[in-house]
Amino acid sequence: MHRLRNVLGPLRVLDAVHRAGGVARAAERLHITPSAVSHQIRKLEAELGTRVLRRAGREVELTDSGLQLALRVADLFDRLEAVVDKATETPKPRAIRVKVIPSFAIKWLMPRLAGFYADHADIDVEIATVAKTDDVSLDNADFVVRRGDGHWPDVRADLLFRDALVLACSPAMAATLRKPADVLKEKLLSSMIAPTSWDTWLRAAGVTPRPSTRFVPLANAALCLQAAAQGLGVALTQEAYLSEDFAAGTLVNPLDQIARSDEGYYLVWDPAKAQTYPYSEFAAWILSLV
Repeated sequence: MHRLRNVLGPLRVLDAVHRAGGVARAAERLHITPSAVSHQIRKLEAELGTRVLRRAGREVELTDSGLQLALRVADLFDRLEAVVDKATETPKPRAIRVKVIPSFAIKWLMPRLAGFYADHADIDVEIATVAKTDDVSLDNADFVVRRGDGHWPDVRADLLFRDALVLACSPAMAATLRKPADVLKEKLLSSMIAPTSWDTWLRAAGVTPRPSTRFVPLANAALCLQAAAQGLGVALTQEAYLSEDFAAGTLVNPLDQIARSDEGYYLVWDPAKAQTYPYSEFAAWILSLV
């Protein structure tokens, strides 16, 4: 080991002479003077007890021993640099793909996702939105959030929250809503992804729509909630989506009536990935929130 320390620098110079094809070019490569290169070569020869360079006219060239040594040294330095590069490279984040409806992404997943990244900087979560809550296909996705009873063949389904529809409106509008029938006087903001939600809630509340009842369809529940916060009508969506809005006071639930069902929203994924990183980490995190 002591001898290696003595010749490691000169060996690096020999490698440069071999790769560059001469002393002057090696000096340029190493950003030192040609005389410094020659000094290191003489030091190496003294340590090894053999010549590694010889003069050929006005130039110098490697001896047979020097060439054999330079070839082996070049291979060792290349391998050493590969080891160092591997140890210092920044690992590429692993990616998982999650398919969800827009409202779930905006109102439930995104407000919580920063917590996942705080503990899992090496995992990227790609979120794709779908137009139907009953899309359980795992094609091109690692996870799907689906509404239903949780019983689907060939997939694993973990419950996130139960189906529970509640009203949401601005505080000013809430003051005018004393009983379920009062909502019929307002615009009923309806998600196009869940078009039967109002029928479900009104039926549970014992209220029958009137001919004058006005339903205003919007693309998804997130847009309905935004419109409701601006006083444009009454929205109806999953209770699980509303924790932040209710806490901030931008939206309130004017009535105690909740329309529940035996269904829920499930995290659907391939059971074969249950013990595989990074899928197991994401599943464990999201299920820890419920």
